[in-house]
Amino acid sequence: MRLRDSWCTALAVCALFAWAACSDDDGNPVEPQPDPPVVTTISSSNLTPGDTLIINGSNFATPPSANQVKFTNPLGVSTAFAGSETQLEVVVDQDATSGPITVTTEGGFDEGPTVTVNRGIGDFFVFGGLGTGNVLSLPNPIAGTRYLVIPHGTNASAPYIDDYGYSIQTSAVAAAASAALGPTRQAAAQHMTLRETFDAARWEQAQELAARIGAPEKTRPDAAGAEAAAPPFRQFYVLATTSGSALDPNSFERITADLKYSGSKCLVYADVDTLANPANNFDPIHFQQLGQAFDNNIEATNVNYFGGYSDVDGNGKVIILITPVVNRLTPGGSGGFIAGFFLSVDLYTTAQVPPGTTNHAEIFYLLAADPQSHWGNPFPIAFTADENISTTAHEHEHMISFSHRIFSQGGSTQVTWLEEGMAHMAESMNGFHDANQGRADIYMQDPAAISLEHATAPLSQRGGIYLFLQLMVDRYGTDILKDIVQSRCQGRPCVESATGRGFYDLVAEFLAALYVSGKGITSDPRFNYTSIDLDDYGSIIPANGLIGVDSDGTVRRSSGDYYLYNGTLGVDTEFMFVEQTPGIRLRNAIVRVQ
Repeated sequence: MRLRDSWCTALAVCALFAWAACSDDDGNPVEPQPDPPVVTTISSSNLTPGDTLIINGSNFATPPSANQVKFTNPLGVSTAFAGSETQLEVVVDQDATSGPITVTTEGGFDEGPTVTVNRGIGDFFVFGGLGTGNVLSLPNPIAGTRYLVIPHGTNASAPYIDDYGYSIQTSAVAAAASAALGPTRQAAAQHMTLRETFDAARWEQAQELAARIGAPEKTRPDAAGAEAAAPPFRQFYVLATTSGSALDPNSFERITADLKYSGSKCLVYADVDTLANPANNFDPIHFQQLGQAFDNNIEATNVNYFGGYSDVDGNGKVIILITPVVNRLTPGGSGGFIAGFFLSVDLYTTAQVPPGTTNHAEIFYLLAADPQSHWGNPFPIAFTADENISTTAHEHEHMISFSHRIFSQGGSTQVTWLEEGMAHMAESMNGFHDANQGRADIYMQDPAAISLEHATAPLSQRGGIYLFLQLMVDRYGTDILKDIVQSRCQGRPCVESATGRGFYDLVAEFLAALYVSGKGITSDPRFNYTSIDLDDYGSIIPANGLIGVDSDGTVRRSSGDYYLYNGTLGVDTEFMFVEQTPGIRLRNAIVRVQ
């Protein structure tokens, strides 16, 4: 009896353990963990991105889409599109690199045979591995093989003004006598002239105004009032300070202006102070040229590419005011100058904002010609007339963006860095390129020194975001401009929604395009501008990376450095990338350029 009792007890204990092993904490049965996959053979070890690879083995998951195949590069991952428990079919990922493949399922993973991923001239990929466990091997099939390597930052949480150190370490297959030097820093982030500082502060106030008050109230005059002739003289409040609040009447100067042009889409007024000495100011033809440029070209072009805008005073026209108050905003000898502006407070009524701060109209403020420096700085007549026309295109985009997003979308204003980029696109779409070329040239001198997402949009950042948006338009069409304006999103999500791509994936391709475009290296539209000649906007000069010698540098988020590496015939070059300052989520865009 004692033996029988022991045997029964043992059975009970075994049953209990079996139940516990196959149940959760609530006693519910749990499905057993599937066995890990086993890779035995592959159809080919010599691959090109886009090829179909057949993987043989066992314990593969069903359906096939439950199997992921990594081609060494952490970013080079493909999902099987067909197969069974013993065979998988997968397309070799664009970012695949040479090394062992790995198949991963819910049950675990198995490392398979080593493959060689071949790259032709013009091929592009992004390598995401860091440190000793992620070595990148690149073949050198010809004596002149050359790779462009662009380390760049992709962490959206990293402060946009911080520099993050990195190191590129290569295998010593070729002796080197001196260390490779990174691109020379130009302190590009410091190119913040008075104009950019004023623009950023003004747009921040627009954001605060919309957040605090909401949408402006619309005036709906009767038909007779809407069709009434514009008064020949009118008084306006003009912002007369670069630092005061747009809601403080003390920040404004009250002026009287004379109507100089009345057109179908705009009214051009000139401050009576500008008319005291006609020989040193605009004559009637200049006012007419400005008004007709807006009526016949700028207004329709901007509406076509960016969308419609408000009409708070019900007159169907934009007021363009030329006044020396704008001239006096720029102190003598300062860097840059304030060419003009749109002020969002003008769309509000005196019931919403303090009297003396709003003109309750769609209005731009522009420079007066001043060749004799009467109001502080010399502004030659012909130069100022041309500058006013291009400034009108820029400021009109700001008006469209603010009024559409606040009135039609009930949302918030666009972030400054993207909003300024869109306004510079308005210049480009209207055929004004000179200023964009100057800003882009500063950016191209050192794209690692400034983030495309720099919140206050200094001069070099504006050059970069303009070039980025121009490439996006060339790739995806002009409709993306309207998609960005007519949305409720802000910043990166707007770009992603308009293009259907991840922002930092686009940044990697953009950085490559800045060097590759127009060189005949590839016909891929991701890397070639079609609407502008990039040579007119500056050039990228990469550092010469030396095999066997570390190359060190710094980048910011959404910025990148450039290196050219020459290989040794028939010998693979091994790269290892290290974040010396962790936190930037370093990736490396790579293009075989020769």
